[in-house]
Amino acid sequence: MPIDLDPASPPEPGPVHVSVVGPDAVGVSPADLRRLFRGRRLPAARRARLLAGGCVLAACGSRIVGLAGYERAGADVRVHEFAIDATPRCAPDQIAAALLGALEMACLAGGGRRLVLLPRAVFADDLLRARGFVPIAEGSAGSWFEKLFTT
Repeated sequence: MPIDLDPASPPEPGPVHVSVVGPDAVGVSPADLRRLFRGRRLPAARRARLLAGGCVLAACGSRIVGLAGYERAGADVRVHEFAIDATPRCAPDQIAAALLGALEMACLAGGGRRLVLLPRAVFADDLLRARGFVPIAEGSAGSWFEKLFTT
């Protein structure tokens, strides 16, 4: 017997969409990198590290509005870059939450046990704490945030 489906249209997806790309994918254009890292230096070595590792991209419509560069190290996923370019349609907290959600899923999907935001990637302490991240401080290395996943 057929099932009647509600003829109403499906709900419209949220304005922020994320994708995880690897080093072999067409990633971020130089213009996007300049816009995302406006006011911050992104020397060649950092740019090369970013392009050689995994990357989570957030888009608002067709515009890239967020980026998180990460590397896997054993059971850790280490986020070394985090950049947001807010738009009127997509607020910074909304973009950051979408990126963090994708990073958490990428960590768990790869068997990771710890998600680490290195000092250069730390932003909005209150948002990180609300998502279960804990600040860690060690001498001259600066402080970072981590979230542990247990089975």
